[in-house]
Amino acid sequence: MANAAFERKDTQVLGISTDAAPTQTAFASSIGGLPYPLLGDFHPKGSVAQLFGIYNDDRGTSNRAIIIVDKDGVVRYVRTYESMAGLSPEAILEEVDKL
Repeated sequence: MANAAFERKDTQVLGISTDAAPTQTAFASSIGGLPYPLLGDFHPKGSVAQLFGIYNDDRGTSNRAIIIVDKDGVVRYVRTYESMAGLSPEAILEEVDKL
């Protein structure tokens, strides 16, 4: 599902990673680019992920997660995933529709 489906619902998709900027750039390039901004949570490493309760101290990185924040800055939805295979853009859009 294209990022356009989210844009039609007046929703901004952002990625965030605890990797350094060069690693993020290499990752995005390796998959042909991303249709949304990829933000850095590198220094202090994981500080944003910790605020959302998704930082994994054992691995030193964040868990894969979807977080929906409404226009007032209120977190409305958080779900973590073991792998990207479990992620359903359709289910996320359904959560967006509930706002």
